[in-house]
Amino acid sequence: MEKFFAEVFYPMLSPIFRPINAFLSSFFEPYASICAVGMFVLPMIWVGLLLNPRYVNRGQRYKSAWTDLRIWTVLSMIPHVVVYFYFR
Repeated sequence: MEKFFAEVFYPMLSPIFRPINAFLSSFFEPYASICAVGMFVLPMIWVGLLLNPRYVNRGQRYKSAWTDLRIWTVLSMIPHVVVYFYFR
């Protein structure tokens, strides 16, 4: 299966990702990890703590913690961070 995907997608995607990979390979790996985690954690902080609750939950009929979209946004992003740390 891997051979099939390499034959089908490599010719299309390599012109896009080869320069990106060359650029990113020059960075020290721990800095890249910090940036990757920051790309998940900073939006969670922004949504969970800084956004106005009236803006996020506009049009909401029931006002409770279970229907607050800010909580669900943070909860839905936590598995992404866990998977990142697991495969790092």
